[in-house]
Order: sequence, then C-alpha cells, then structure tokens
Amino acid sequence: MRKTLKWMVLGLLALVIMAAVGGYLMVRSAGHPKIDGDLKLTGLSAPVKVVRDELGVPYITAANTPDLLKAQGFVTAQDRLMQMELFRATWRGELAATFGPDALPSDIRMRVLGMRRNGDRHALKLDAASRAYLQSYADGVNAYVKDHPGDHPIELKAAGLKPSAWSVADLVTLVHFIHYTHSTNFKAEIVGQKLIDKLGLAQAREIMPLTVNPDWGARPAPAGATAKAGGDGLRLGVDWAHLSVAPETLNHQGLGSNNWAIGPSRSASGKAMVVNDPHLDSRILPGYWYPVGLFTPEIQAIGAALPGMPGILVGRTKHVAFGVTNAYGDVQDVYIETLDPNDKSRYLHGGKSTAFTVVEETIRIKDKAAPGGLREQPLRIRYTVHGPVISDHPGLGTGGDKILALRSTDAEVLAPVLGIEGLLTAPDAAAFDREVQKIDLMMFNFVFGDDKGSIGHRASGAVPVRAGADGSLPRVAPADGSDDWTGYIPKDRMPGMIDPPRAWVGTANNDTTPEGYPWYYTNYVAPDYRYRRIGQVLGSAKQMTVDDQWKLMMDDRNLQSDRLRTTIVAALKDDPAQRDLAALLEKWDGVDRADQAAPLVYQAMYREIAFGTFTNKLGEDAAKDMLSTWYFWQQRFDALVATPDSPWFDNPRDQGQA
Repeated sequence: MRKTLKWMVLGLLALVIMAAVGGYLMVRSAGHPKIDGDLKLTGLSAPVKVVRDELGVPYITAANTPDLLKAQGFVTAQDRLMQMELFRATWRGELAATFGPDALPSDIRMRVLGMRRNGDRHALKLDAASRAYLQSYADGVNAYVKDHPGDHPIELKAAGLKPSAWSVADLVTLVHFIHYTHSTNFKAEIVGQKLIDKLGLAQAREIMPLTVNPDWGARPAPAGATAKAGGDGLRLGVDWAHLSVAPETLNHQGLGSNNWAIGPSRSASGKAMVVNDPHLDSRILPGYWYPVGLFTPEIQAIGAALPGMPGILVGRTKHVAFGVTNAYGDVQDVYIETLDPNDKSRYLHGGKSTAFTVVEETIRIKDKAAPGGLREQPLRIRYTVHGPVISDHPGLGTGGDKILALRSTDAEVLAPVLGIEGLLTAPDAAAFDREVQKIDLMMFNFVFGDDKGSIGHRASGAVPVRAGADGSLPRVAPADGSDDWTGYIPKDRMPGMIDPPRAWVGTANNDTTPEGYPWYYTNYVAPDYRYRRIGQVLGSAKQMTVDDQWKLMMDDRNLQSDRLRTTIVAALKDDPAQRDLAALLEKWDGVDRADQAAPLVYQAMYREIAFGTFTNKLGEDAAKDMLSTWYFWQQRFDALVATPDSPWFDNPRDQGQA
C-alpha cells in the first residue's frame, strides 16, 4: 500500500512537472511570430524581403508601394497586435467589455465624441487613391490576424481581446483618435470657465493663458484680443470631476517635444541637419512609435510609424528628413446652448425651438454577476448643430437652462485624403511642405530639411477662423443662428517658414505664429523656455556636428529659473532659518543636474509659490485644477512675477482673511 501510494505521488508529481514544462513551452512559443525563413502573404505581386536588425527593427524591401504597405501592415501586426487592438477598443468605446466598469468613463467619452462614427463617415469620403493606400496596409494586418492565429500574443487572450479584421475605416479612425489626443484646448476652455465661475470674467482674464513667441520683435495685442470673450463671462458651475467626456485628466505630465533643423551654413558637413525628440514617456511599453525601414524603387525611408498607420511620421527618406512636435492648434470649441424654456426636451437655435438629434447606443460591461459575464448599459447622446452635448454625461444636466456642446473639426473636416500619403515620395523640402499642408486632422509642427540644404517648418491641421470671439473660452452660440466658424486658416499661411535667413528653424510646443498673424491660432502652448534655449544655441552655432546636436538635445539649462530665482533668494535671505537654502540657490548656475540639490529645491519652491499665489484667491480645488494644466499658467505666472505689486501676490492675512 505504502509502495503504491509512493508511485501514485511520484506519478502525479511527474504529471505536474510535465504540465508545467508544457505550459512554459506553450507560453514561451506563444506570441512569438515567425521572423526567420519564408512566410506566405497572399495578394503580393512580387516577393517581399524583411530583414531585422539586432534590436528587432524590421527593414522591408518590396517591388512597389502596395506590396510595401501590405508587408508593413503584416509586420506591424506581428510586433504590435496587442497595442493595436487596445487602441481600437479604446476609440470604439469597447474597453469596458474587457476590463469592466473602471473603463466605462473612457467608453462613454469615445462614444459621445463620436470617434468611431466620424471615422466611418470619413472613410466613405476618401478618394480611390487614398483608399487603396490604406487598404493595402489593412490587407497586411488582416493576413496576419487570419492566417497566423497561433502566433498572436498571449496577452491578447489573457486580456480577453479577440482580434478581428481591420478596415480602412479603422485606420482612418486612428487618425481621428490622434487628432483628439492633440486637441487639448478643450481642457483649457473648461479650466478657464472654472476661473470665471470662481472669480468673474474680469479677474479671470488676469490669469488666463499668455502665449509668447520670442521671435517677435515687439509683442502687439494678440489676434482676437479686442473681441468679445468666448462665453460672455457666464457663470456655469461646471464640475470637471463629473464631466466624464472631458479629456482623461487635467494633469499635464510635464513632457514636451523638441525639433529643429539647421541649414548648411551652420553645419560642419555643409549639409542640412534635422533633429527631433518627441519626449514621450519611456516607461510606456510598448512605446507609441514603431521603428521601421521601408524600401521600394520609389521609396527609401527609415523612421518611426504609429502602429496602425502606414508610412512613417518621423524619420528620413532619400531626399528629406523630418520630425514632429505637438502644435496644439485650437480645433475645438465648447458651445453654451440654451434649452427651450417652454420645452426642455428641445433647445434654442437662432431663437427657434429646435429638436436634438439623438443617437442611441449600448455599452457592454464585463460583470461576473451578469448572465454570460456581460451586462449592458444604454447610452443616449444628444446633438445640437454644433456637436454632441457633453454636459449630459453627467455635468450640468437639465437642472438649469444651459447645456454644453462640443464642436470639433474631426466631425466636420472629412477630406478625400488624410495627407500622409505623399510624405515618403516628396523630392525636396518645398514638396514636403506642400504634402504637410494636406493634413487636416493632426496638429503637428513638422520640421524638415532636404539633401539640397533647404530647411523648413510647417504646422499641420485645419484650424477654424472664428467670428467674434476667439476660442479661449466656452462661447455662446450666435443668437441669429449663423455659423461663427467662417472658414479655416489657409494652409499656406499656417505657422511656418522656409529657409529663413538665420539658417535654423525649430519648435518646442511653443507659440509659433509669426508677428502680426491675423488669426487666432491657439491659447494653449508651452512656455517659451525650451524654444528660447534652442534659439540661444542654434543662433550662435557654427560647424555643428552630430555630437553637438546630441548635446543640445540633452541640454539641462533651465531658463525659467532666471525669472524667479533672484526673488526666491532674496526672500529666503530675510529668514535666518532659510539662509542655507538661499546660499544653495544663489550658487546654482541654473542647470538642472540630477546629482545636485539646488534644482530640486528650486522646483519644489517654484510649485509651492505658484500654488500659494493662486490658492489665495481661487481656493485649493480650483488652484489645483489650473496648476495641474501646466501650459495654461506657466507663461502667465512669469509675467505676474515681473510685476511684484500685482494684487495676486497680496498676503491674505493683510486683508483680514483666514
């Protein structure tokens, strides 16, 4: 008996070991697509060759562009299918079916904003050439999804995501999704409205965003400065925390992108040089960019693509090198609409009672307690002529006579091309500039240079021209029912320059509008520190090498500290207990070295001083909302610091306040 039991235990142990080994081998082999040998990809007109370097980056060689894009789609799906499916579930508003109630706000947001519906409508308007360009890529993705199910990443199954065929509409919707992630002025408008609710319009204007372009010789009043404020200063009582279709978070991660190009006269090689650092969070894995090489007789390109988008957006071709930063063009407006006082199920447009357009949808939510593990939640979306009502989900709701609708160009500018189709075949900088101007739905600052030595910058996107008010605050719908988006900034007049006499161009998420620009472009941009530092170095540079470019990319000089450090030191010297900190900051050279205490002390004090300044009049909650939106307040705060007698620096105790 004892012997039998022993063999049973040993047998069970052997089975456990075999199962463990088998499971390990299955997991180890799962999610590892075949990258050696031959693979069959149906629909190719000629063989395609894919070579990967030591980092796994694929270099694809094909006989023609359709085959190249098909192979790019296939290879991208091999490496990034999980990421692509997550992206698609996000913009479709289908995350909650996989991840449960925590993902519900994201699903509501995407559906109310109409991300998928807009992409579907746009796909139907593409011309034949653009559709064929995207279809080739989609065919490659689908060949991998359909023909290689055993190679799909195991995390897909673990997450409960089931890959399915990709359509041209999916690829178009990715462009709409990128457009949305760049459209942060919506956030700035809501923050501005909260300031009005707290302070009233006049005082709120004192701390509204300030945009500064250091290239301007003298700064005249910005376009729209004399126009009527966007929302007439109405106090609405918007509760950001409950406005679930707003951008995901007020918090700006403190990231920012840089790009620049120098002409031959500043280069040691006598050639143009292009530099780009998108500054994306390196802790996000996999990263947003997908490195790839693309080669045909017409195309020789190496760079980075977005998974789900054919071609590349950052990199170089045989003739042109290019990089991007976020341009933050203002392509969204929040409209304050009024309900019909006689029928709250309708709203007033041009003084007339008007029915809402209504879309009914159903969101599936993962729920173990529900039959089949899923429950359903209905979603009712109301539309005015300007766009979806965002304050229904929830927000102001129907308790008052005002509602908020969001207007965005991605619902209205549905061109027959996406504008990415010709980037890889442009023969020079001028032609590349013309291709960039075809992009309507991604607000990038493209910086580029060609093999002839020409350099340039151009902001992409279709930015509305507004009548009356600018786009800095929620706006009251015109009483006469007219359209106050009267057109779009001409594409060849979008911020940019070609071969300037100074022999350099660059952007750092800053205000890039030229002096005397006749249109409102945006009120939400980075402060000018990074751009000014780029200009300091490039403006005096001669014989720059690749190493010199790396040094500038890694440059830690903090120009912002020059604005405030002297004031902080003087204040600390007045307090005997703080004189050690005063001495530390006084010796600091303004370089943010990671191994020194002074930069950490300065940054901590900078935040506390800003928080204390604005909390004085805004209160803690409103101050946190504003200060977490970094680009909203930093340039304005520097201007306030330059006027120390500003009432914003009043000590509340001097006024008998608590």
